[in-house]
Amino acid sequence: MWADEGSSWCWATSLGGRFRSGQGAGAPDAALLARATVWAGSAPEAAGEVFNITNGDQIRWRHLWPVFARHFGMDYAEPQPVPLVEAMAQHEELWGRLVERHGLVPTPYQDLVGWAFGDFLFRSEFDNVSSTIKARQVGFPDCLDTEDRFLELFDQLAANRIIPPLS
Repeated sequence: MWADEGSSWCWATSLGGRFRSGQGAGAPDAALLARATVWAGSAPEAAGEVFNITNGDQIRWRHLWPVFARHFGMDYAEPQPVPLVEAMAQHEELWGRLVERHGLVPTPYQDLVGWAFGDFLFRSEFDNVSSTIKARQVGFPDCLDTEDRFLELFDQLAANRIIPPLS
């Protein structure tokens, strides 16, 4: 786990999962969306229709932060307002040290994350609820557990040396 403060992005930036995030949302996994796109383009019952595609469950980010913290072996604190664009602007050098220390794929800091998009997601004051019932009614059955999928993706990112190893 990321118990070593020097190896943990959140520890190193003193953020520790403290993003304010009260809204509800339905997360769309990219692989699920790709399968839905193939289905919608080939299934006769989907022709000319528009569908909402999300993982199928509804999440609140504030409920996921403790799960993520446990997965990364970090302490968890109650969320607080953290404007990511401002908070993360000064951490390019830190990212470089983490890349070197852990032999990560050298990803330019400006290409790493869209901090403004993170601010939009995590600081939004409204729920984004999308029903996937229409797609299911006409034949697209796929769904994912968002919490499980995030943990799988974190593990993949670590295995591919995009983020530091989890243990």
